[in-house]
Amino acid sequence: MSRSILLPLMLVALGGPVSVCPNPLVAQEDKRIVAVLRYDNNTGDDQYEHLGRAFSSMMISDLSVIERIQLVERERLEELIAELDLQQSGYVDPESAQSVGMIIGAEYVVTGAFLTVEPDMRMDTRVARVETSEIVTTAEVTGQQESLFDLQQRLAEQVVGGLELVLTEEEEALLRAQQEANRIDDLETMVAFSDALCLLDHGAYVQGFEVMQTVQRRSPGSQIVNAVVGILRNRAQEEAGRRVRREANNRIGGLLGRRNSPPPEPERPIACG
Repeated sequence: MSRSILLPLMLVALGGPVSVCPNPLVAQEDKRIVAVLRYDNNTGDDQYEHLGRAFSSMMISDLSVIERIQLVERERLEELIAELDLQQSGYVDPESAQSVGMIIGAEYVVTGAFLTVEPDMRMDTRVARVETSEIVTTAEVTGQQESLFDLQQRLAEQVVGGLELVLTEEEEALLRAQQEANRIDDLETMVAFSDALCLLDHGAYVQGFEVMQTVQRRSPGSQIVNAVVGILRNRAQEEAGRRVRREANNRIGGLLGRRNSPPPEPERPIACG
């Protein structure tokens, strides 16, 4: 795997907008600023409640290698959605999507939904221009649940068309390589990955790391999986270090007769999965 592919994978997993080997010939005004919102769960099945996080994360990572697309970081979007207290049903609502796009400074907003009718899954998406709220394009792909890779490939290609871009041969090759690098084939593993992203978003790093270890065993070659494992490991270690320092400070304060701060409440399990 080339360095030009691995670098954006790490940055996208961290939630940042990326480009590959910035090209000075690609002017800022030529870039499409795009926000990919969490996909909506239309299955009625709670086990897929967080699957939309994984689909949007994969889409962001797929498109991250196209220099002419500047992506809004995923974690920034999640924070904004939490602040606005948007409900799941509001993610695909045109007015809500336009509001998020305007606040975040996006030019285009990508929204979507998924529906399962075993053994098949249907994924719908649409691209809206924020300034005018015009729906630029809609796309729909249907296929077997255990062929998620094929569905995501076809959907990404249609989204790129909705951004009014015609990819060069080099860009198409980068996109295909990025998709292959992230590859997760089966629905069960994708669900576990989405649960781990939910835990990451809620700051439950230890729980998330445990879930991601399972995902990593199932998809050891997926670069985005390996990147998220590393992020959760680092954040869990940082959190453990902070707790140790707090406990040490409390013990020292007790020996010196100072009033100790109350011990932190034990971490409560987050309802992700």
